[in-house]
Amino acid sequence: MPLFSDEGFEGNVMINRSNVAREQSNIYSKQLITPKVHRLTTNQKMVYETLLNLGRSAGAYELLDLLKKKGVNAAATVYRALNELRTKGLVQRIVSTRTFIAHEYPKTKKDESVLLICKHCGDVSSIKDNQIIEVFDKKIEHSGYRVSSYHLELIVFCDLCTEKGM
Repeated sequence: MPLFSDEGFEGNVMINRSNVAREQSNIYSKQLITPKVHRLTTNQKMVYETLLNLGRSAGAYELLDLLKKKGVNAAATVYRALNELRTKGLVQRIVSTRTFIAHEYPKTKKDESVLLICKHCGDVSSIKDNQIIEVFDKKIEHSGYRVSSYHLELIVFCDLCTEKGM
């Protein structure tokens, strides 16, 4: 159950920029009001805070380099933490870039969104629009299939890169 309400966004497009996550305080990383299911181990907390503070996507080995100062010396430790954070809905894997991005609040399987990934700078945003999901569901249903889960990534150019002419 998310800690933050999405009231007022239902039926509308909601955009979460990765840099917004960095600016907001995170209840999960501080473990102030977390249910037991979402309590984080020390390694999970370090990986999550590092990824959240980056404000962008990052690969496991980049995270390992950043965490070496804190005593994390094995890629397996980072991967285990990332897998658990994915299970808890706090981290999402970006397949096309082989990186991960932190969410400021837990995502559930029902929180489907479309990822927008800037081809030039790698900035990642998500769009949650129930109408898009409904269109996919209807089209797929007519094809004789049922959706198990969504993972849609679009490679785009962000406004900043477009303004710079890249």
